[in-house]
Amino acid sequence: MIPKWFDKSPEKSNAENVADLRKALASAADAYTSESSSRTAFGHAAAHYRSLLTAGEALGLNALAANYGPSLHDRAILDALCRLLGVSFAAAIRGNAPGIDTSLTADLADFDLDRFLVGLKSASRIAARHTVGMLDPIQTYDELDKVGDGLPETLEQVIAAYGNRYFKLKLGGNPDADLRRLTEIAVVLDSLPEYTVTLDGNEQFADVTAIAEFWRKVAATPSLSRLAAATLYLEQPLSRTLTRETDVAQIASSKPLLIDESDATLDAFPAARALGYSGVSSKSCKGLYKSLLNAARCALWNASTPDRYFLSGKT
Repeated sequence: MIPKWFDKSPEKSNAENVADLRKALASAADAYTSESSSRTAFGHAAAHYRSLLTAGEALGLNALAANYGPSLHDRAILDALCRLLGVSFAAAIRGNAPGIDTSLTADLADFDLDRFLVGLKSASRIAARHTVGMLDPIQTYDELDKVGDGLPETLEQVIAAYGNRYFKLKLGGNPDADLRRLTEIAVVLDSLPEYTVTLDGNEQFADVTAIAEFWRKVAATPSLSRLAAATLYLEQPLSRTLTRETDVAQIASSKPLLIDESDATLDAFPAARALGYSGVSSKSCKGLYKSLLNAARCALWNASTPDRYFLSGKT
């Protein structure tokens, strides 16, 4: 239960954030166990989706926090179903054992969801993406800040120990400060034969102008030429409130944009797409069925614009 991600309101303390997530869990448990009739695994999620958002609002929870509760219960129910059937998660999804349908996603009404699911394949390999936080040391660190647990502490040490080639770089929303930090990071990454990065704005940019100014400076800095070319996308640069009302199509023409915190409801990705976003993060804490339905949307949309729309996998 991580504070200051689901709800970043300064009016709430870390403890209050965690208490809110507990409320979401309890609310979902009460709703799911109130059932008097049998439903499919997905049927439980669909039956209570809207009512749990309403209940969460009454409890003072935003949509992202409210959906945390059912996201965990849906995973538990699907795990129980897989154990009952004696199948793996992958096999259950390909065979649509949970009974996923498009009842909550009208935009997918004519999409052949079962055909999509049966065509999904498990990857034989997956690249580990290392997150470089705002306070993480790059090459050196103050001895007073040393953890001293024997594990690598600087980015340089992490790469030497684990061989990472994919990196998620956190941004603070100040174009000049972010530029200085990326330049420091690039010194380390440019020593690698190849690497790939994603940039995470964490809702920190004030507006579209600030995003544009930041990327303009990155593209114009010679020492960041490799890092800029290696950047796949910019994640959630604006607050979730601004994201819902700001057109970013002009910026997205330079670098794809992805929503994360704004992906609070099942209609969030299509709404963001209309504003110029082409990606959405897939996280277990936001709901496994939402991830699958968003993947189906990518398949549908990419049929006319190949490889434009995508999911980013996260834990």
